[in-house]
Amino acid sequence: MDFIKRHLNHFYIGVILICAALSLILCVSFVTKKGQTPEPAKTVTEKPEKEKKDRVLISTSSEMIREGLSDMGVLITQEYYFTQVETYTKEKKIFYFIPTTSGFVYSYDGSVMAGVDFTKVRVETDEDRQVITVALPPSEIQFVRIDRDTFQIYSEKDSLWNPMGLEDYNISMTEFENTAREKALASGILDRSDAQAKNLVTKFIGSLPNASEYRIEFK
Repeated sequence: MDFIKRHLNHFYIGVILICAALSLILCVSFVTKKGQTPEPAKTVTEKPEKEKKDRVLISTSSEMIREGLSDMGVLITQEYYFTQVETYTKEKKIFYFIPTTSGFVYSYDGSVMAGVDFTKVRVETDEDRQVITVALPPSEIQFVRIDRDTFQIYSEKDSLWNPMGLEDYNISMTEFENTAREKALASGILDRSDAQAKNLVTKFIGSLPNASEYRIEFK
């Protein structure tokens, strides 16, 4: 019995010594690590993904451009204002050989409108050259507007044998419109209208996303 107790005592002492040794090792390791300056953590910098150029594929939206321009319809891009004085003369022969003349001098204010029919526009794109080609129809005189409230007669000669009537005033109005149209054309109204139409198209396409990457050509 004493033999067993003696061996148990030796066993307990051994366990205590082992525990003490482990405790000493842990303490020394803790103090050593505490005294060392910790290395800064390495920042992992992710390589940014290669930036992709976000570009609208104009080739797939050419129809959208055409439809956007077509929605403008017939657009008045230039106006020519005028105050015009004209002379209307009516001649007639009495008994087939005696001439008589009637007429009057009159004036009107008005304007000549020129514009482009955008429903006829065509749009094509070249992705390789980055070019947008716009085919615009030529400008045309759309209408002549006359302010009838401004009508004035300066002098009138009405022959008894050749009186002036409503038909004569209507004829004079047609002649007046034709003269106003010719003067507007002579002033270069169609050239100015074409230039203004191109400017409007350039601004419209330029308002589209990333359209600045493309050059616009007209034909």
